Amino acid sequence: MKPSSGLSANALHMIIIFVTSMAGVMLDICSPVAFLFMTMFAANITGTIDIKESFSGFSNVTPWLLFLVLSLAKTVAKTTIGTRLALIFTKFFGKGIMGLSYSIILTEFFIAPTLPSNTARSANVGLPLVTSLSQYISSHLGISEKSIGSYLSLLYAYSNAICSSMFVTAMISNTLILEAMSSIGIEITWLKWFKFAVFPGLIILLILPFILKFTCNLKINNLGDIQLHAAKNYTNLGKLTGEEKIIISMFMVMLLMWIFSDCINISVTETTLLGVCIFIFLGIIDVKDMLSAHTTFTPMFMMAILISYVNCLVSLGAIEWFTKTVSVSISGFSPEISLIFLSIVYFFAHCFFSGETSQIIALYTPFLLIGSSFEMDKLSIAMTLAVFSTMSDVLTNYNCPGALTIFSAGYITSKKWFYCGIIVALISMTVWFSYIFFLR
Repeated sequence: MKPSSGLSANALHMIIIFVTSMAGVMLDICSPVAFLFMTMFAANITGTIDIKESFSGFSNVTPWLLFLVLSLAKTVAKTTIGTRLALIFTKFFGKGIMGLSYSIILTEFFIAPTLPSNTARSANVGLPLVTSLSQYISSHLGISEKSIGSYLSLLYAYSNAICSSMFVTAMISNTLILEAMSSIGIEITWLKWFKFAVFPGLIILLILPFILKFTCNLKINNLGDIQLHAAKNYTNLGKLTGEEKIIISMFMVMLLMWIFSDCINISVTETTLLGVCIFIFLGIIDVKDMLSAHTTFTPMFMMAILISYVNCLVSLGAIEWFTKTVSVSISGFSPEISLIFLSIVYFFAHCFFSGETSQIIALYTPFLLIGSSFEMDKLSIAMTLAVFSTMSDVLTNYNCPGALTIFSAGYITSKKWFYCGIIVALISMTVWFSYIFFLR
């Protein structure tokens, strides 16, 4: 195939291989990891990249952070902590599915600004909550655990993504955005970011349960007398065991270390590794189980391979070519149309990255510089791209560690996630643009 102008043959081949990989994962052609290894082999056998480049993603810290947080999550799964959390939610909010849904959303909303890692929140709050609630509701109402599980998985994952876009402290990678903004003279505080993003964010969170109830074809509304069962079962659980108290105490310490990571100069990954080491030393984590669990290694391998692909796209000049192509494509349009086109391309480009940080590093500054040439409010342009950097996590199950964490529960397929993600993405962007152009 003849390469496009400014694009090398290897870069074009890498784009084709990458798009094929994404399509295979989204459509569930076979095991995601197996398909990614097959496309990796194709990239090597054709000479597009060498074997060292194929595994470059495994030297990145993100896949290992994902491995560590999933290992930590298993400590909760072995105890009654997740069940207790589910029973508390059901006891107080379980009259109807909507009440339960909004209680989950509010939990994420209040935790997000203080815990700067959507992966940590997904592993330590979302995953135990989703699995425990799904099992409990299924056993008492006689509905499919997979049905309620897919709904709750998407509800938490999407609220996690939306809340991450509303608070500058909800994601470590948001600090990269602040640096890029300052380079063109935009100085933004925590409060200014929140005031800009909170109104459209709350609207999206408000309608999210209704969207997912429709897309997941969830038939239940009233949860019957499940609140009484939850209250009774919570009492029957009795007191926390010694091991459970240790786990809760350790998670509280880790939470504080994550929140104040900048002050104590210990990263989120280092804190997570410390937690895993302490749990191994205390015998709470079984190393043999940790190293043999496919639900831990599958997301990790997916993330590492996708990071390798992104690294290759950057080194081959494909990302630079893509940015220039976008810039040329929107020349001549009105500022409003240009912003819509630019931000939609940026939003859906997230499908080709394996995390917010990699996309922000590769695309945010170039896209911001393109947008700053438009004759309109630069803060609106900068904040649109900033919010879309994390809101776009709704699209697929593989484009951020937080989504892969929830996906590891096994309640939903990649194909279903993508279908629901497209619908939520289109509605979310409509809400955002309506706010930017008409309500703000």
